[in-house]
Amino acid sequence: MKRRNLTKLLGIIAISSTISLASCGNSLEVNNDTLVIGMECNYQPFNWTTTEESEYTLPIYGTNEFADGYDVAIARYLSEETGKDVVIKRIVWDSLIPSLQNDEVNLVLAGMTDTPERRLSIDFTDPYLKSDLAFLVRTEDMPEGYGTEDNPATYEQLLELFDGQTLVCQANVVGDGFIDTYFVNNDSGAEIRHAPAQATYPAAANEVKGGTAFAMPAELPVIETMTNLGGLSVLYCDYTNFLSEEDINGLSVSIGVKKGNTELEEEISAALANLSEEDRNTMMGEAASRSAANA
Repeated sequence: MKRRNLTKLLGIIAISSTISLASCGNSLEVNNDTLVIGMECNYQPFNWTTTEESEYTLPIYGTNEFADGYDVAIARYLSEETGKDVVIKRIVWDSLIPSLQNDEVNLVLAGMTDTPERRLSIDFTDPYLKSDLAFLVRTEDMPEGYGTEDNPATYEQLLELFDGQTLVCQANVVGDGFIDTYFVNNDSGAEIRHAPAQATYPAAANEVKGGTAFAMPAELPVIETMTNLGGLSVLYCDYTNFLSEEDINGLSVSIGVKKGNTELEEEISAALANLSEEDRNTMMGEAASRSAANA
């Protein structure tokens, strides 16, 4: 995938004050007339907290702070597409699903993967991001002859390249789990280390840039954006030949809806169907870029 022109995206996300909040001191009624969205506001580049209001942010309910990130860009898009106001509620990860079940929110938009286990508790919309796995490496460490978009690295080539090296990622994301599952614990005898996970993707990328770690796995739009830090390149790989079906699914994220709320699930899925893959990738890339600037 290539980096995209932002003109169309800015037209999508530069929504004016039609997105409103209920007053902070009042009780908030949760129904399908308003998109009441739960997110951590602490999971870059999907969502994070900032004190600075901008064209990309939305207020966090009950606070003087704002939410930014890819999830917020999607929330703004959904508001425009459905004509409904949006309320962002900051909720810790383990309480997101209970908040849906208890009618504290009606959507969870938080970089959450649709899994069979979670479907026992809640429903999901169609994915709002489907991505590819790639690695961030120093440009000087890029292998010759493979790892390009036209000739992605095989699993065997990755194991050979990473032998004796250290991999790093952001904490609590699929890429960090992949390090142990597919690289530290391998059957080829390659000695690959797992560096302590960093708080953000930019922090992990700087570990690679500084040479403390050799590579960082993440979704392709994130990797593409982290190359803006300088001296870094995208290492493409043929991940479909070594990731499990479940882990490939983990590269996609969906919006959680209360079980049985078919009306809202269908409305949100219909709205997402009108958002092109190009614009989704651009939204994620720009969110990762803003995340890097705030690192």
